[in-house]
Amino acid sequence: MSEDANKMAAEQLLIHLEPEWERRNWCNWLGCSEAELEHAVTYVGHDPDNVRRFLRQAR
Repeated sequence: MSEDANKMAAEQLLIHLEPEWERRNWCNWLGCSEAELEHAVTYVGHDPDNVRRFLRQAR
């Protein structure tokens, strides 16, 4: 696999707040509001595992 393909695969595993449909999907999957998601991403970054842990601790 080339470096570009590896980078693209890793990029797909991150939480993106845009476009709107992707933000909504992450909110549904993580069971949180858009405001909670944005707050978590601001604090811990775009990694879904870190965001999930942050949201669990905040509750």
